[in-house]
Amino acid sequence: MTDNAYDLEKALSAIEDSDLRYPQNWILERYLELSTDPDASARYLFQERKRGAGIPDLKPFLTNWNELVSFYGSQQRSPNKELVDKVHARDDARCCITGLEGSSLDPLIVSPLPSIDKSVTKFQSEILDVFLGHDVARELRDNGTRPDGPQNYWLVRQSAAAALSQGYIKVQWTTVPEYTVSLILIGGPDRPSILDKMTTIQWYTFEDHSKSGIALPDSSLLEAWASFAEPVRWSLVAKDVASRHPQPLPITTAVTSFIHRQLSGFAALAFSTICRLLPPPLRMQIYSHMWRLGARLYGSSSSLKVQRLPFGMYLKEGSPEQHRGLVNEYGTLQQLRKHTTVPVPRPLDLVSGSEATYLIMSRIPGRPAGASIDSFTEIQMNSFKRDLQQYLRQIRAMPKQVAPDHSICNAVGGPCHDFRISASQPWDEEQGDFFGPFVDEDEFNKTLQTRALPSIAHTSGHEIVFTHGDLNLRNVMVQNGRISGIIDWENAGWFPDYWEYTKIHYVTKLHKRWLKAMDEVLCEFGDFKSEMIQSLSYESTACKDKKLPILSSSVQWNSKYENGSGVLYLVTLQH
Repeated sequence: MTDNAYDLEKALSAIEDSDLRYPQNWILERYLELSTDPDASARYLFQERKRGAGIPDLKPFLTNWNELVSFYGSQQRSPNKELVDKVHARDDARCCITGLEGSSLDPLIVSPLPSIDKSVTKFQSEILDVFLGHDVARELRDNGTRPDGPQNYWLVRQSAAAALSQGYIKVQWTTVPEYTVSLILIGGPDRPSILDKMTTIQWYTFEDHSKSGIALPDSSLLEAWASFAEPVRWSLVAKDVASRHPQPLPITTAVTSFIHRQLSGFAALAFSTICRLLPPPLRMQIYSHMWRLGARLYGSSSSLKVQRLPFGMYLKEGSPEQHRGLVNEYGTLQQLRKHTTVPVPRPLDLVSGSEATYLIMSRIPGRPAGASIDSFTEIQMNSFKRDLQQYLRQIRAMPKQVAPDHSICNAVGGPCHDFRISASQPWDEEQGDFFGPFVDEDEFNKTLQTRALPSIAHTSGHEIVFTHGDLNLRNVMVQNGRISGIIDWENAGWFPDYWEYTKIHYVTKLHKRWLKAMDEVLCEFGDFKSEMIQSLSYESTACKDKKLPILSSSVQWNSKYENGSGVLYLVTLQH
């Protein structure tokens, strides 16, 4: 390959530097990344289509790609009664996507497998060949000309078929006839309810339950859909973003929301004030009953240690080993509310028993940023970044009034609770996940060193500032396009000024829009690239030392979104 030849990395850089705006630039990037041969796709896009000097005009390509994606499943076949009977017999009255039986509100239907049943232009045919590979693309094009049969259909719930057509569900072969069904939760928070009944990934096997030789679903159609599901999702996100126009919140809605927050806050404060008059064992019992009531009223949290309660409260549970982490979070919230205007939960109570510690706090309205950031307009994204930058200025300026003999410590002057630190150390049951406090940065840096790379160490001399320590797509809450709160402060404390930046990249790997926004937010506070290189060296070594996977594939936000908990960890690996 010559120096001027385009490979994937160079092509992605060129797209980033182009005049394409979000999400069109992201759609084109994902076309290349999801292609069968990304480097070949990059050369096709930037060299074979190049006319003259400079970068080719990408918009005609993008227009044709978007049109091709919109064709997918737009014209669906209608099976005759004989085919319907065969598919019902073959699939044994269960949904091939969810594994569920039908219901009166969500019946099973015989649905066509996703395909392109529409003629495409020569240019679009080329795009399809490059994306899928010639053989799969030919099978997809030729499918519409073949006789219809049970191989083109499957039995699915009506709601699952709709979710599939919107790109929320990807079906992928493992070894024919075995396949996986995974969720693609890209876009805004308003998602089909059927997804709540599905796990992140499920394994199934196609078989002819009738034992009469009925053809199984066409493997080539599902292979093509595995590549097309995400582009379909992004195309719908693009339409959603393009249709939005910034509008002020109606005054009645704003007033109603304010009154509700005030009443909810008063109820939470009154209830917790009364409870704090009671002895700890009785409070533990009351909160335990409240947990069960909250689970009945609002459903269980996707985190085992957080539950929404009545009266606008949340309960966060910790084991005896995690007690110091909840003490730190309680103290952090008190200090933040005293010294800043950062929207955080009100700490209402902290009580411990022999088997658990309960932290009671007020509920923050809104949803985790990960549930909405894909569908933010650029105006909303700019507001989000300005809000977060303003809050971080206040957080980093917090006065240190604890542990004068230790420069690096948690919010209440105790040991630091941070999985980045514990990842570099062998497990010690007595010490657990708590390290420090540290007299100075030199002592802190020695703790970060790994046995595998003893010569690699962070430099000293950084400013020590107050740090959240776990800013990610789960812990920043948004409502109506603005930040409504920052939650989950267990890892907070005084750390070197680069720590927030490197921890953001430590937790979230390749959600490009989030990481780019965080780079822009934190650039005001310094250039932390050299510290980032050191951190990546530590991370790679720690993962190898502890035989953990290093995430190098695309990571997308994926969770059962709920209001105010901030302890949501599910991700989906795309490749």
